[in-house]
Amino acid sequence: MAIRSPCSRPNWRAKSPALPPAPRTRLRLAVNADSLATWLPAALAELPDHLFDLVIDDQDAAHDRLTRGEVLGALTTRANPLPGCDAVALGNLRYIATASPGFMADHFSAGVTAKSLGAAPMLRFDAKDRLQEKWMTRHLGRTVSPPCHMVPSSEGFVAAARLGLGWGLNPEPLVADALTSGALVPLLPDAALDTPLYWQSSRVLGAALTPLTRALRRAARQMLYPPA
Repeated sequence: MAIRSPCSRPNWRAKSPALPPAPRTRLRLAVNADSLATWLPAALAELPDHLFDLVIDDQDAAHDRLTRGEVLGALTTRANPLPGCDAVALGNLRYIATASPGFMADHFSAGVTAKSLGAAPMLRFDAKDRLQEKWMTRHLGRTVSPPCHMVPSSEGFVAAARLGLGWGLNPEPLVADALTSGALVPLLPDAALDTPLYWQSSRVLGAALTPLTRALRRAARQMLYPPA
């Protein structure tokens, strides 16, 4: 008979069947493409025990999906809480109106004016995208209706601007290197457009969504400009 050390213990783990992994929590969220291309993945990566079903929508419209019950939370520009929801101010995603040097020479050699903007091809993410119009109103006092390309991709938007397809508003984190290298230039100096982002989520599920809310706030502090 084998003699067992008094310090040894039966290897119950080896004899027991493996336990199935705990099911992961799946969350369906409405988010804007530019957040997904910049700061949002860092927040989601903090929750490895969650699965995310991300629905892309414009930041000015994402909260409508929350109203309709299609998602549990939304990144939106709406500051006032929706009925039955909580709203958390995350910060401002800064946009820069950019174009390639060649595009600037071809279309804005006489300056960036309402007339030149009305003739120069513009980039637009989709039919809901109003960032370019907001920028024109903010910095020129009016908006125009130029010919436009629809480019529904954040990375493709940057690539289109770099290749001279048109001008458009790009998130600062996506174009910082291109601006430094000169591959892109701002249409006007010191003419950024800050877009406030809020996290709206179902109040009933507040406790369940708390880890995500905290992760969003941490990531936003790292990459967004502080809320006003």
